[in-house]
Amino acid sequence: MQTKLINLSGSLTVYFTKLKKVVRHNKKVSTLYFDLRITSYPGQFVMLYLPGYEEIPLSLSSPNSVTVKAVGETTQALVKAHEGLSIGLRGAFGNPFSPSDKALIIAGGIGIAPMKYLYEFLKKCGAEVRMIYGEKSKEDLIWLDEFEELAITTEDGTAGIKGTVLEAVKKEDLSKYSRIYACGGEGMLEALYIVLKKAGVLHKAEFSLERYMRCGIGVCGSCVIENGMRVCTDGPVFPATVIGNL
Repeated sequence: MQTKLINLSGSLTVYFTKLKKVVRHNKKVSTLYFDLRITSYPGQFVMLYLPGYEEIPLSLSSPNSVTVKAVGETTQALVKAHEGLSIGLRGAFGNPFSPSDKALIIAGGIGIAPMKYLYEFLKKCGAEVRMIYGEKSKEDLIWLDEFEELAITTEDGTAGIKGTVLEAVKKEDLSKYSRIYACGGEGMLEALYIVLKKAGVLHKAEFSLERYMRCGIGVCGSCVIENGMRVCTDGPVFPATVIGNL
C-alpha cells in the first residue's frame, strides 16, 4: 500500500511506498521493484529517498523499478535492500527518449538500466531493436537473456568482443537505423560522439547523461553541463548534436 502526498503548490508529488521485490544481480548491482507503477517513459528518472540517507536520482529500469550500482553510501545501502523496505519517491522527471521503428541501443555499465526500459518499450511498439552492451568483465553483465538482438563487449575479453562498446559499434552499418540511443559513462559518450559524427549519423543519436542532482527540478543548478543546459530538466536525454563537450 502506498501513500501519495501532494505539496501545497501541487507541483510535486511524493510517493511513500515499499519494495515489492529485490533482485540481486551481483555484489554491486540490484534491481528494486516498487509497490506501485510510476507514470513514466524510458529515459526518465526518479528522486529516491531511503530513510537515514540522502535523496538521490536514479533512472527507471521499468515503470516500477530502478536498477542500482553500489558507488556511494546510499547506493550501497540500496543494493543490500530487502523486500518490505520503505522508501520515498519523487517523479518521474526529465525528458525521455523519442520513439523509432528501427533502433540501435548502446549501453555501457549501469547505463543498461534505462536502456532495458527503452528496449522493452520499443519492442512493445513493434520496433526492430538491436542492443550493444559493454561491461568490464563477464561477471558484471546482467539481463543477457532479456535481449533478442545483442552484441556484448567486455574490456577483459571474458565475454563477447574484447574492448569497449565502440568495438561493436564500428562493426555496425549505422546508416540502417532510424535512431541510435546511448547511455554510459562520459568517456564512452565522448568517444561515441566522435565515431557517430565521423559516420555522418550524429543527427540520429540521443544520449542519456548522468549528473549529480540535488533537486531534480532545475532549481539548484548542481547538474548544469558545459553548454549551460540542466540535465534534470533539459535532459537527461539530449539530442547528441547539442551535447558538444561534456
